[in-house]
Amino acid sequence: MQVMIVNAPKKSNVSKSLRRSLLVKIISKAIPTKEDLDSIIELTANKVIDDLNAQSITLYLIENEQISFKYVYYSPSLWEQQPDLENKFTEKREQLLKLKIPLGTGLVGKVIQTGESNIFTKEDNGNELYNLSKNTDFEVTSMLTVPLKDQRVIGAIQVLNKEPTSETPYLNQKDLTYLQEIAEYTSFLLLRILDPNYKLSEQDTARYVASFTESPLITEEKDLVIDERLIKTINGEIIAQTGVFPYKFLGDKNVGALMKNPLDYQGRELFTLKTQFSIDEVIVIPNSLFDNLHRRFFNESSADQQNALESGQEIHAITSQLKESYEELEKVSDINLEELKSENEASAPLVKLVNQIIEDAYYGGASDIHIEPQESRLLVRYRIDGVCVEKINLPVKSCAAVIARIKIMCDLDIAQKRLPQDGRIDFSKFTRKNLSIDLRVATCPSLFGEKVVMRILDKRKSALPITSLGFSEYNLQIYRHCIQQPYGMILHCGPTGSGKSMTLFSALKEIASPDINIQTAEDPVEYTLAGVNQVQVHKSIGLTFAAALRSFLRMDPDVILVGEIRDQETAEIAIEAALTGHLLLSTLHTNDAPSTVARFTDMGIDPFMISSSLLVICAQRLIRRVCNKCCTKCMPDDTEKKLLEQAIQWSGEIPKATEHGCLHCGESGMRGRIGIHELMQNCPEITSAINNNADTATIKEIAIKHGMRTLHQDAMAKVKEGITTILEAVSTAPPDKI
Repeated sequence: MQVMIVNAPKKSNVSKSLRRSLLVKIISKAIPTKEDLDSIIELTANKVIDDLNAQSITLYLIENEQISFKYVYYSPSLWEQQPDLENKFTEKREQLLKLKIPLGTGLVGKVIQTGESNIFTKEDNGNELYNLSKNTDFEVTSMLTVPLKDQRVIGAIQVLNKEPTSETPYLNQKDLTYLQEIAEYTSFLLLRILDPNYKLSEQDTARYVASFTESPLITEEKDLVIDERLIKTINGEIIAQTGVFPYKFLGDKNVGALMKNPLDYQGRELFTLKTQFSIDEVIVIPNSLFDNLHRRFFNESSADQQNALESGQEIHAITSQLKESYEELEKVSDINLEELKSENEASAPLVKLVNQIIEDAYYGGASDIHIEPQESRLLVRYRIDGVCVEKINLPVKSCAAVIARIKIMCDLDIAQKRLPQDGRIDFSKFTRKNLSIDLRVATCPSLFGEKVVMRILDKRKSALPITSLGFSEYNLQIYRHCIQQPYGMILHCGPTGSGKSMTLFSALKEIASPDINIQTAEDPVEYTLAGVNQVQVHKSIGLTFAAALRSFLRMDPDVILVGEIRDQETAEIAIEAALTGHLLLSTLHTNDAPSTVARFTDMGIDPFMISSSLLVICAQRLIRRVCNKCCTKCMPDDTEKKLLEQAIQWSGEIPKATEHGCLHCGESGMRGRIGIHELMQNCPEITSAINNNADTATIKEIAIKHGMRTLHQDAMAKVKEGITTILEAVSTAPPDKI
């Protein structure tokens, strides 16, 4: 028998996506939990299967002086010719997962005993593989076995065969090198969970992070040269929130930064958003060095700043504590509601957990928090940049207590679980930290319990300039002309989260001046503007949109903003205001601009009232930008060329997102969002069509003839300008039927 012994490689060959997943999932946690064990194993195994095109993989761990099968995979290609064998392999897998074998048993036992990798191929080790085939019930043509070890061996990974469709017939030396490094990284992650005595210094952790991310590493302050001019331009709270410490200029708007985790893309995005500096270079530093630099330059060592830095990490420690606390609960009714009513976050783990979830979401740039009961867990997801991201899994028995705590915070009825409820949380009442945020809360019964969604509203957030919203020059000229009119109605339509409120307040910001009176009725108040009189709607006491509007008409307004037109009464008063010398701005939920007319008629509004008050309707969406650091240019294929020519009568080089992206975009190929708009400006022909009860398609056709650019056309124009990709444009705004 010829056994090839290979030492662990020094150069990093692990794919970026695997390193990112492992780092974000485990390494950045202060205290990894037991539930992370299966996640690491499954993540590692799936990646090995994909990258090596393997037909079978088994992962072993040493437990109580025995070898346990922790993960077993068989490819469907093993029963492709004989479908009846699938059940046989399924049963075999279940048997192996229950099996334990003595240390030193078989080829895997020898690898675990010696700590040395091996590679077998049919050509060099035919007899050994023939004997192995008898146990596996399929022909083994090649095999890799690599130990999982750090200071000691804790298990092994074994891979059998290449898929029949592979370019090479056997697993080879290159595959072994790859698997060895996977095993090295996985061992470190597993040991942090399996061995409570396994400790890693801050310097060693920083070294691992630097290795995984292929980033430079500095562990001593004396090795840093920090540009104090740059530091003076940055708020210390921003650095604490984002985990980004800028230390030198690389250009007018480009900086080099120090980070504990360079793959914290949410922190990087939030830093860029708050400072307008782009991070072009990152150096990894230990936690203690980051904290020391922050104290040195900002003299902030308060508990608030320290908690802000550790916001996301604390959740995992609390989650572990919760799991242990709730494992022994037999009934949800055993929950101590008095503890949940306390405003002292140290009084109960659940109180602290809910606070940490909210803070973690805020620091991560999330717009919404989804708390969703499942059959066997309580799932917490954040909506970041328009996409929901799974963040935390809690014990299912903690569901009732978490929901009850949130209801208590927004004064809802904790006993009512069968009907939806709406509320609001002023978070400053429940935290000692300097966080000025509100949360709009909605609950709804679902199959396994009540679901809660919390919309985060940052009181310190201000509206962007109207020129930063993505309006094309053509649309911006039309919109600016409309908002300068003395009276009439301007409507914005689109789904939740499409940027309607931001656009409206950007418009108000542009026209606000001391010589006009602006009144707004909002639910909730999302942005605050100096010189604008803003009213928070409270339906429970009768302060509805309609009631606020009636009041406004007696207060000598010039401009009125109504958060949303939802019913006939509000619509009638809004149109009355627009017809009696006021400029009225509001929002509706419709798919595009022309269909807004039908929405009004469905409410019972007479067509001539709509046509005589309407100035412009703006439909909008938010579309993802392509990363300008890693995108490439290419010529469109036939289908893409046809789409471009039909929409904007143009064809040429278009941007394409790279498959694995870069550090700048979080390896997604896309970074940030921008608005696309469809402006339907009123004109005599549209007025006549509305008065004659024309259908939506007819109104849209007239609007296009008079210069309206549809959402799809505006999205395609963004492709032409190199802002986004055709795939993103079409998925956000499909081609027009007209």
